[in-house]
Formats: sequence, structure tokens, C-alpha cells
Amino acid sequence: SSGINAEYGATLMDQKKRMQLTVLTDRSQGAASLKNGQLELMVHRRCLKDDRKGVNEALNETAFGKGLIVRGRHWLFYSDLQSYHLHRDLGLDLFYTPLVAVAEGNEPEFPVKSFYGAKAALNPYLNLLTYQPYNATSVLVRLENTLPGSEGGSNIAVNLAALIADKKLSAFEEMGLAGDRPISDTVDDLTLHRAQDNGSNVTLKPLQIRTFIATYA
Repeated sequence: SSGINAEYGATLMDQKKRMQLTVLTDRSQGAASLKNGQLELMVHRRCLKDDRKGVNEALNETAFGKGLIVRGRHWLFYSDLQSYHLHRDLGLDLFYTPLVAVAEGNEPEFPVKSFYGAKAALNPYLNLLTYQPYNATSVLVRLENTLPGSEGGSNIAVNLAALIADKKLSAFEEMGLAGDRPISDTVDDLTLHRAQDNGSNVTLKPLQIRTFIATYA
């Protein structure tokens, strides 16, 4: 039953031994610890009858007349409590694993090793969280500082004008986190929020995410 499972966080800790067990997964999964020293992950659930947990139907997904089978991948770590930065960095790498697409066509494609401009801040804890079309002329850019202050994280300065190689920034506007409203509608003190910004140079505090609508020529 799903009643004993919670969406899996990542880590179980033994404070006495100062050790932790971390499992990274390739998809969202349920998890439960029904006994001390045991961890159960629910990769997939199939019920032939309604389990009366709220959906009012049997969770019996089928394809070609057979029940669906899900096979996931797991990365298991047993390490000391101070190694969480390794798990986070690997988690980001796994999340952003490149997708391979194949299509018919006569035009050759050449791989792009990096889209960062040569003058951009290449801080290892700067994450380009989102880069997607916003309208016909602009893109939605979401930047993240992934290192918390408790682990030595500090402010990261980013020049939006030099962020994308071969692109010239003509205009930008900061938005709320979701990108659906101006930052002025979501921040009480706009002056304090932008205290360390200078033109197209913006600053991200530890664990901060900032969203922009940018127009590149």
C-alpha cells in the first residue's frame, strides 16, 4: 500500500556513527523504512483492485495486454555526514544527462561543447536551471546557486550579457521565480534584493534562484 510510503528524499542518517546512506534515483519513487536498518523503495505500483487510498480505481496500467513493468536505476552511497556535496553534484549531473535524439535529415549537425560565453562566470556551483523560449524574441533564463552557506557557499556574480556565446544581450527583466510576474510583485524590498547587482551583472546568494526574461540578438 502507498499509505506507508513517502516521496523519497535521498538520505538516511545514523547520527551516532556519523554516517549516512544515500540513494540517488532516476525518477521520483516512494520510500519507507519499516524496520531499523532497512530501506524499501517503491519503483512502481500495480494494483488489480482499488486500494481505497483516494483514486477510486485500480492502478492497473497495461500495454499490449500486459501489465506495465518499470525498471529504474539506483546509485547507492555509504559515506560520512560531510559528503553531501558529492551526492548533490552527482544528482545534478544525473538530472541533466544529455538526451539522444535521432531523426531523418540531410543537414549535418555539429555538437556544441558549451553555450557559455567566454567571459561568463564559470563557477562550478552556478547552474543554468532553465533556458527556454519565452516568446518570439525572448528566452526565459533561470539561474541557481547550488551551494548552501553552511557548506562554504558564497555569492556568485553572473554577467547576463556574457552568459550565452555568440549572443548579444539587448534587454532583460527580472521576474518572480515562476516567470509569470515581475519581481516587483514578489519582493518586498526591491532595493535590498538588487543591492549587489550592477547593470547586467547580477548576484546569486547561496541556494538562491533568480529568473529573467532576456532578449538576445
